[in-house]
Amino acid sequence: MSSVDENHIERMVHRAFRSVWEEDRGGRITPPNLIYVTDVAQCLLKSWYQRTIGEPPSDEKIVILVLGDDVHYILSERFPIGEGEQSATKEYEGVLIRGRADRVLADSILEFKTVTRIPKAPYEHHVDQSQLYLWLFEKEKAYLIYVSKTDGKVKAFCIDKDQKKINELLRKAKQLSQSLKLGLRPAPEPGWLCKYCEYASICGATGIAKEK
Repeated sequence: MSSVDENHIERMVHRAFRSVWEEDRGGRITPPNLIYVTDVAQCLLKSWYQRTIGEPPSDEKIVILVLGDDVHYILSERFPIGEGEQSATKEYEGVLIRGRADRVLADSILEFKTVTRIPKAPYEHHVDQSQLYLWLFEKEKAYLIYVSKTDGKVKAFCIDKDQKKINELLRKAKQLSQSLKLGLRPAPEPGWLCKYCEYASICGATGIAKEK
């Protein structure tokens, strides 16, 4: 029998990344009354699929996710101010909302995001995530810090607390919790992120928008 070839090596690299991804996230079933910030900051139907059928991301997407985790780890260990990776849980109308901020300061939070290119304005789903962290940690402003994997550029955006938006997101969290309890799919939320979604072929969404 011949030794491994290029295809085997490539598959083993992907398997190594997947093992890191799986170990970090575990395999537990989350109860429907516990909703994570990341569940709410994206399409609810995608979150519903992740929580119910759990289709894993592609090998390529897992590599990107793990590389992003590495950047978060470096910044968490080496960033000179604040406390790194703080978790918090609060209740909203019988639903537990849980999230983990990258960095918590006295009056603000910091969120690090790895991207291919720096956006002209922060992405809406990242802003939504930051708004829920402001509610969880009772802070007034957040800083979204984008780190480009392509050219090494860094850009920070200041996000002010928006209680109206927070209330909208909390209602969205309750909606997802109810959908999980009843076994009913939420409506899809078409957007430019659909082209990266592992459930795009089964959700039935149309009219995918272009990226900013």
